[in-house]
Amino acid sequence: MLLQTPLLLAIALPICATLALDVRAPVSLVESSGFFGRSVNASYLETLSERQRQVFDYVIEALDENFSPPFLFNSPRYSAWYAVGLLARNGQEDVETASEILKDVISFQFTDPNTNWYGTFKNDPSAPDPGDVYPPLLYTSYDTNIALFVCTSFIIIMEEFQHLLEPSLVTLLKNSMYNATIGDGYRVGGFNGDGYSAGGFIGDNLYPIYSNPWYMRVMSATYVGNMMGDANMSFWGDQWATEAIENFNLYETLAEFNSGTYTGVTLYALSLWGYMPQNSTIVKHARDIITKTWTSIAANVLTPLIAKFNDPYVPAAVLVQLQGLAASHAYFAQAVSPPWDNPTIPRNYTSWTAPGLSIGAITSDEKVIGGAATNQDAYVPATIIWSAGNQTAWFNMYPTSGTIAASASSKGLTIAYPTSKAFNSTLTSNVMTFLLSGFPHLTLSTDFLANGTGVLPGLRLEVSGNVVSSGTRTLVYGSGTINDFPYYNLTYAFDDLGEVPRLMIEVEKI
Repeated sequence: MLLQTPLLLAIALPICATLALDVRAPVSLVESSGFFGRSVNASYLETLSERQRQVFDYVIEALDENFSPPFLFNSPRYSAWYAVGLLARNGQEDVETASEILKDVISFQFTDPNTNWYGTFKNDPSAPDPGDVYPPLLYTSYDTNIALFVCTSFIIIMEEFQHLLEPSLVTLLKNSMYNATIGDGYRVGGFNGDGYSAGGFIGDNLYPIYSNPWYMRVMSATYVGNMMGDANMSFWGDQWATEAIENFNLYETLAEFNSGTYTGVTLYALSLWGYMPQNSTIVKHARDIITKTWTSIAANVLTPLIAKFNDPYVPAAVLVQLQGLAASHAYFAQAVSPPWDNPTIPRNYTSWTAPGLSIGAITSDEKVIGGAATNQDAYVPATIIWSAGNQTAWFNMYPTSGTIAASASSKGLTIAYPTSKAFNSTLTSNVMTFLLSGFPHLTLSTDFLANGTGVLPGLRLEVSGNVVSSGTRTLVYGSGTINDFPYYNLTYAFDDLGEVPRLMIEVEKI
């Protein structure tokens, strides 16, 4: 037994993903609880600290209650994690149940080497295979990341619980891990796959900046290459590790650091370093990355969160910063996500925050539409958020161009569509679209902002610029929802203006 952390993380991941954990307090360790009951004398659990054991028991019992054979949450991925927990508990019928789960999971692995989804596992066992009826589309009809989630959970099983399994099942696991890792090798960012954005084909999006699957691929290739004696696979494990380390060293942070979910998955993958060959590249650097990441989390996330509860334990310098942010203030920052961004032309972030009002904007010159995630619903290059009585209202720009120069100030927003300087890109647009919501009992008329001015609950607006003066304005409601929020769609369409399209929004909180 090498590490407790990866196992605890592996078991906890389904809970984070599904919010299936209930609010019961943990019961005594000597009580029998859950679907199968505890095995207090199980050898692995004896290696856990009391706190770790409480976390383990609390989570595994919640999963017991949600297990409906053959799968947990009808998901091969979550079921693979659950099998790890059952083997760790090793209670009544746990090993037998885990063995059946593992066989069922592997039975839903794609095995045709002539497809882009070779080696991954079905996300929905009831769905048809990708094909004519269910067109192949990355993250829709198939998800190549699932292969990495399952393979890394199998690494824990091979290292910690292999002795509990029948030899034939161990062989099945090894072959499945090998197929999963070979299939992952098909993935080449920007080329293979069936990935599309609003700007067209973008290929697979697996790059070092996509931290959580990238580090899982590093661990899978490094471990499986060594296990199967595949020197080429081991080479790529080291090569991918080198690329990940170089990306981390740019700013000494994970590219997905600001996402708690993805940072957690990346730390889970990195925590497997103790299972890797000691001469592998990732072993030499994993501890440093883990340490720096947790140090940064403690300073930038945990400390501010606990400030109002434990002021004596928060550094004075942090408290001063927190108190200073209570007044109206501006903020500026930069970030870059290659290959979507040119490293020499980073994104510029600006914001203005005042009581009851937040204005934010991003200037970005990218070769895709919708930010690094190529997701127009999630990427908001310009926004105004304000208090509208007992509601929070928002006025968001919906991205339709890859190059958007947006800036925020105390007065409002300035938005333009300049020519790309970062790429030989033609991802321009002849529309500017804004989505408005947060005033459910108000009906806007079709002439809202027609004369350049308008009033919403809590906010006065004035729009100007050549997009407004020369464009055609439309306002509609009911065209859809984003995260279940309905909205008004305000769009300005324009032809060639002979100059950079530009729109300004001035606001006044009322």
